[in-house]
Amino acid sequence: MCVLLSLGCIHTSARKLFDEIPELCVVSYNAMLDACGKNGDMGLGFLMFSRMPYRDVYSWTSMIHGYMKNGCSEVAIKFFQKMMVHEDVKRGLVKPNEATFVSVLSSCTFLDFGVALYLGRQVHAYMVKNEELSVFMTTALIAFYGKMGCLVSASKIFDAMVSKQVFSWNAMISSLALNGGEKHALMMYEKVRAKGLQPNEITFVAVLSACARAKLVDFGFKLFEAMSHESELVAKMEHYGCVVDLLGRAGLLQEAYDFINKMPFEADATVLGALMSACRLHGAIELGNEVAKLLLESQPNHSGRYVQLSSIYAGAERWDHAAALRKAMLDTGIHKVPSHSFI
Repeated sequence: MCVLLSLGCIHTSARKLFDEIPELCVVSYNAMLDACGKNGDMGLGFLMFSRMPYRDVYSWTSMIHGYMKNGCSEVAIKFFQKMMVHEDVKRGLVKPNEATFVSVLSSCTFLDFGVALYLGRQVHAYMVKNEELSVFMTTALIAFYGKMGCLVSASKIFDAMVSKQVFSWNAMISSLALNGGEKHALMMYEKVRAKGLQPNEITFVAVLSACARAKLVDFGFKLFEAMSHESELVAKMEHYGCVVDLLGRAGLLQEAYDFINKMPFEADATVLGALMSACRLHGAIELGNEVAKLLLESQPNHSGRYVQLSSIYAGAERWDHAAALRKAMLDTGIHKVPSHSFI
């Protein structure tokens, strides 16, 4: 029964099944917390959590992970902090596990840089002091420091690893690609293959991103083709988005647009957004207009899309078009989201 609850595929059915359990235990509560996280109902999850007579590490971790996955990273961090000062943790009855640390470090990357780095380093220090670091925990640390731009820290952790799995290599390749080490990232990809490890879908997202940042169009396309021909992987939306970004950064905007039209499925907002950003970068007004229409159809209330198109107009000194677009935003009640600090 708890397995059915944890699947979370039909939220109302899971709740009904939960209510019919005669004697609730921590396992059934945890299954429901997991279902709430998967369905984005963290309000119900919090209510369930508050009612629990006893909570184990899986209860706390389910809440932290649920908030993180549903875009509430600040709340996830606060939940972790609340967990760490709880009496059960102080008495040693509950102890954070590797899933807890992975979720917390992932949450940190969505906060403002200074706060994120400070909290992430605190978590790292606690892990080193109190835990035997697993390959998952060290990989999470590599990914965290890579996203924070701390490439030296990420490299030190990676180099110190005794056993490196594919996902560990993926984290390091992504870290390099994010921080100006594109060619080094591609060299690491070759090392992965030389060691006989099988690249997976995430590996190709990382190396295609590296190609995009280095504007290595030909090599990027070879890698994209190698996904299906050599690794027998089916390209997903993320991979197509990387190729669009690759072409866009290189200024091959029409080729990027044609590539989108040949995709085996309809492009989502992230793929179109990559081309929109390229149009803004290269001042391609007409194509930017065309892509903007598609984006605004799929995301009519997304203020960022209006701002992007307005910036394209302003860059081309088409002030009347920029002003008209901003007026349209006001008329429809769409406001630019102001930037803010976690502090």
